[in-house]
Amino acid sequence: MVVGAAAIAFLRMVCVPVGSFREGLTSLTWGMHSDSVAATLGEPNRICASGDVDHVPLSGPDSAAVRRALRRSTAERWIYTRREGRRPIPRDSGPDCRAPSIATELGFDGRGRLAWYVREMDQTRLEIDPALVGPVAPRE
Repeated sequence: MVVGAAAIAFLRMVCVPVGSFREGLTSLTWGMHSDSVAATLGEPNRICASGDVDHVPLSGPDSAAVRRALRRSTAERWIYTRREGRRPIPRDSGPDCRAPSIATELGFDGRGRLAWYVREMDQTRLEIDPALVGPVAPRE
C-alpha cells in the first residue's frame, strides 16, 4: 500500500501541472476563448484534433445525455501533462489522443470556446458548462 501511495504521489508530481496552473484552472470561465485559456494556463502539451469524448469519465443517471452534449459541443481537446510543452504543439487526430491518468483535459467547441474540463483525469469529476446540459452528478 505504501508503494502504491508513493507511485500516485510521484505521478502527481510528474504529470499534474501545479502552482499557477492550478490557480489558473479556478479562474477559467465557460465560453472563454482558447486564446484566453492559453494566456491563463499556458499552451497545452498536445491538442487532440477530434471531438472524441468516449474516454471522459461519467456516472449517474444522466450520463448518456451528458455524453451526447459533450459529443455535440466538442471540436478539439487540449491536454496538459507537464509544465512546459514543446513547440510546435503536437496536433493529433488519432483515436488514442486523450489525457493520461492524472493529466488535465479541456474541451473546446467549434468556435474555440471552453465547454468542459477534467482537472485530473481518472481522479476528479468532469466540469461542464451548465448551458450544455443540466448539473452533472458527482462521480462515484
